Amino acid sequence: MSAIAGIFFFHGATVEPELIGRLTDAMKRRGPDAQTHWTSGSIALGHCMLRTTSESIDEHQPLTSQDDNLVLVWDGRLDNRDDLRRDLIAAGAILRDHTDAELALQSYAVWGESCPTRLLGDFAFAVWDARQHRLFCTLDHMGARPFYYVLNKQFFAFASEEEALLELPGVSREPNEAMILHLLVPAYQSADNQRFWLRDVWGLQPGQRMEISADGSARTEIYWKLASGEERGYASDQECEEAFLSVFGEAVRCRMRTTGDVAAMMSGGMDSASIAAMVKRLLPEMPGKQFHTYSAIADDPASCVESQCIQSLTKDLGSNAHFVSVPSFTGMVDVDDLLEAAWARPHPCDNSIVLPAMMCLAASKDGHRVMLHGASGDLTMHAPDRYAAYLLWAGQWRSAWNECQGAARNNTYLRGISALTLFIQNLRTAYVPGTIKALARRLRRGDPLAGSAVSSEFAARLHLTDRLRAQEEDVQPLGNIRQEHANVLNAAWGPVLGLSGYERVAGRYGVELRDPWADRRVVEFFLHLPIKYKVRNGWTKYLARSAFAPDLEDSVRWRLGKEHLGWQFTVRTMEETNEFVAPLLEHYLDVARDYVDRGAMRDRLEKHGFARNIEEREFFYEIMTLLLWLRRLVR
Repeated sequence: MSAIAGIFFFHGATVEPELIGRLTDAMKRRGPDAQTHWTSGSIALGHCMLRTTSESIDEHQPLTSQDDNLVLVWDGRLDNRDDLRRDLIAAGAILRDHTDAELALQSYAVWGESCPTRLLGDFAFAVWDARQHRLFCTLDHMGARPFYYVLNKQFFAFASEEEALLELPGVSREPNEAMILHLLVPAYQSADNQRFWLRDVWGLQPGQRMEISADGSARTEIYWKLASGEERGYASDQECEEAFLSVFGEAVRCRMRTTGDVAAMMSGGMDSASIAAMVKRLLPEMPGKQFHTYSAIADDPASCVESQCIQSLTKDLGSNAHFVSVPSFTGMVDVDDLLEAAWARPHPCDNSIVLPAMMCLAASKDGHRVMLHGASGDLTMHAPDRYAAYLLWAGQWRSAWNECQGAARNNTYLRGISALTLFIQNLRTAYVPGTIKALARRLRRGDPLAGSAVSSEFAARLHLTDRLRAQEEDVQPLGNIRQEHANVLNAAWGPVLGLSGYERVAGRYGVELRDPWADRRVVEFFLHLPIKYKVRNGWTKYLARSAFAPDLEDSVRWRLGKEHLGWQFTVRTMEETNEFVAPLLEHYLDVARDYVDRGAMRDRLEKHGFARNIEEREFFYEIMTLLLWLRRLVR
C-alpha cells in the first residue's frame, strides 16, 4: 500500500507544484519511505512510497518511460508477474527492472487502455500519456485499492484517500448526504457505487477505467464485471476440495510476498482460520519467514467461545501470537491507543472498525508492513438465508426440507428458528410473485424514523420514503442463485466499501492490508460453485469447513454463532469518555442540525444517559462520531 495522487488542469492552465505536495503531505502516513513528485505544465503526479516487497526496494515513482512520453504512479501488487513478463518481452518490450510498477507501465505502453485486462492483483494506477495528452486511470477487478477523484470545470484530481482532496481549492467540504441518511436510517441502502462520504468526491469502481482529456472531457468504461456464468460441476466432494485449496492457496501465497514475516489479523471465525491454516501449509516454502497473528481475546477466555477458537488457532505460534485482552485493554495495545484511534480523527466508517485499527497499530509497532485479513469472506462464500427456496424451485422438496432442518440447528443466522417456519418462508420466496413480496415489505416496514435520530425534514428532503419504496420493489426473480450472489458482490454495500474502510484505518499506521478472500480467482470460484458446497445441512461456508479438516480443530470448524469482541471496543471507549461526550453532544448538535432531530436526541440522552445497555452506547457512539466528523469538515 502506497499512496498516489495527481492533478490535471484543463485548457492549458498550469499546475502549481505546491498543490501536488499538499495532496501527498495529507497521505504521508500511507507511504512513509518517500514522497516524490513530477510536474509538467498542466499535469502533476505524486507518490508516497511504502516498500512491502523485495522488488519494491528498487522502485522509484513517478516512473517515466524511456522516451519520456509516459509517466506512471502505481499503488498495488501484481500476482501474475511471470506471465506478464513473458508476454511483454514477446511483444517487444524492454524491461528495465523487476518492479511491479515497470510491468504496469510497459503494459500500458504495449496494450494501451486494454492493459488492465492483462493484470492480476490489487492495484490502482494512473498514466500520463503525453503523446495523446490524456490521463489514463484504472482500478483492479475487485476494488482492493482505493482511487478517489474530483472532476469539475477547472481540473481533474485523484488521490488514495478521500479527504486528501479537500486540500485542493474549490473542493467542497460538504458531506454526501445519502451516506449520512444510511448511517441514521440503516434500512436505507445507497444505490450509487461511485459515491462515498464527501459531496464532490467520486470513486473508481472495480473493473473500471477512465480517460481524461485536456478539454475536461472524461470517458469511463467497465473493462471487467463479475458475471454469474455457469455452475461448475465436480465429480466428488474431494475433487471440489482440491480445486478450492489450489485456488485459495495461490491467493494466500501471492499475499505472502513481502519483505518481512507474515502477519495476519486473527479472529475465531472460518475466514481468518482458513487463512491461518493455509499460511501454515505454505510457510515451509519460504525459509526464514515466521507467522505472526494479532487478536483481541476476553480477559477470561474460558467464558468466550471466540477467544477459545483464537487460542486453538494460535497455540502453536508461541510468542508470535499477539493479543490485547478486553475489556481491560492489557497487552499489545492499551486504552490510550483506543481513544486516540476513536477520537483523534473521527470518521463514520473508521470508528465502526476500531478493532482492525488496533490490530494494524500493534502490527506496525512490531515492524510489520503487511497484514492479511479475511473481511471479504462472508461475501465471497455467501449463501442467501432463503437458499432452500432454490431447491424448492428446482423441485428438490426433500432436500429443501432437510436443509431447513439443518439450518434450524446449525446455520449462523437462522439457528433457533423452527424448521417448519423456515420451510414456509422458503416456499414464499420460491413461489410468491415479486409484486406481492414488494407489497409485503412495505406493510412490514413501519415507520422508518422510529428509534432513529434522523430529522423528519432531512428524511423528507432526501425523499426517504420514495427511496425505501424503490428498494422494496427491486425484487429479483428467483431462478439463478449465481446471479443473486453476483448482485451481492457488485452491490454498493459489498466488498468495496469494506475494503476501502479497512484500507483507510490501516493507512494511519503505514500497514498494507491484503485479503485472500477478495482475490478475483477465489471470488469467481465460489460464484460458480454448486449450492451444496456453499451451505450443507445448514452449515454456511461448508467447503472451507470441510477442506481444512486436517488443519483445524472441530471446535473451530463447527463453531455455532458469530460472536466477536468488537463491541467491547465501543463500550470501553464510551466508558472512558463519558464525562466529555455528554457536553460535546450538546455543544455539537448544531453542527448536524440539518440531519439530526436535536430535540429527540436531547430527550434520549436525558432518558438513557450512557446506560450500560450496549445498544444505547453504540447509538451514542455513532452519533458522537458523526458530529465530530462534521465538525472536522467545517473547521
